Amino acid sequence: WNAAQLELVQRGKLHGYMRMYWAKKILEWTATPEEGLATAIYLNDKYSLDGRDPSGYVGCMWAICGVHDRAWTSRPVFGKIRYMNYNGCKRKFDVGGYIAKNRRIQASGPQGSVASKKIK
Repeated sequence: WNAAQLELVQRGKLHGYMRMYWAKKILEWTATPEEGLATAIYLNDKYSLDGRDPSGYVGCMWAICGVHDRAWTSRPVFGKIRYMNYNGCKRKFDVGGYIAKNRRIQASGPQGSVASKKIK
């Protein structure tokens, strides 16, 4: 999750799969789905290039509310919303490489950061 948040802050975007994982972890760490959705939307609006865009809202709602998804087996915290975890990420892609890439982006400093850009 940390690497995904770093990528969002530094690059202003996340791969769709990582946005899904990122938002689902927020759901897991908050007291209610409403709080999780509000937090994900706040962070997405603040750091993402698609912040305040309908696609950003739908991306968060897909992960947290199950928009455009089928029901899954019910489980604690998630209910029937699709569950994602670290081991699933490891099966889909090179997690170590993703983390290393985002550490390099962070180490390059704020000059390339969306968060450092000022709107004129």
